[in-house]
Amino acid sequence: MIFEMDDDGSDLAIISGSGDLPLIITNFYPKAIYITFTGSNTVVENKFINCEFEKLGYLFDVLKQNGIRRVVMAGAIARPHFDKNKMDEYTLHLLPKLEAKLGKGDNELLCFIAAEFEQRGYQILGASEIISGLTVPPGFLCGCSYDFVSRDIFKADSVLKSLSLEDISQGVVIENGLVLGIETLQGTNELLNFVAKTASNLRVPGLGGIFVKRPKADQDLRFDMPVVGPQTVELACKAGLRGLVISPGSVMLLEREKCIELAEANNFFILAKDSAV
Repeated sequence: MIFEMDDDGSDLAIISGSGDLPLIITNFYPKAIYITFTGSNTVVENKFINCEFEKLGYLFDVLKQNGIRRVVMAGAIARPHFDKNKMDEYTLHLLPKLEAKLGKGDNELLCFIAAEFEQRGYQILGASEIISGLTVPPGFLCGCSYDFVSRDIFKADSVLKSLSLEDISQGVVIENGLVLGIETLQGTNELLNFVAKTASNLRVPGLGGIFVKRPKADQDLRFDMPVVGPQTVELACKAGLRGLVISPGSVMLLEREKCIELAEANNFFILAKDSAV
């Protein structure tokens, strides 16, 4: 069950990327302003404003003109490629710092952008702060444990802990103690599609593996909380995996009932469990 905050979102801006999360927020906050960047093909009935990465000054002008006080960032946004010739004065002023952040991990870049909003008086909110029920408590949502799960979870958590020190990866696929794939800039779907193509001689017949999805160390969950949903479960099943492990309270599970239905139909488990390392 999902419950929204007791307001209509008239002072809220949804800065939208791809995926279902922005639309879910929009449905709960009908008077929120919906902002996308050039290249997005998302269509909503809310007040819709399209911006360009090179014109952040224009974005802040729009927020001010519409009385916006709160901002939520939702959905995956591709790393921008800035055209210096199109930049407004505000963005051009930020360019040296932006270029430095673009060479680092997502979290550092997003923290820098969020700080710009906060310095101008906007409150940055996470999706899970304005819609409750997006994350899950510890325990099995469906299915049950297998003998190999604890060992593979530990291996996955060890891998993710090491990678998070470099601001890399929210997810990894482990089967029989072996790493089948690591989530990188391409995202979850591409990781699971990659695993599905793994040669059969590199896998254990009938065993299946697990996909573990967690936030990185020190990740700001307001604007970069990991998200999984029905498509994640569907692709994991197609990849021959046996289960999905997520962090309770810090990974969003969209369309929970549909996820559980898909999982149960494929003898697939979903487990919310804290990191083992």
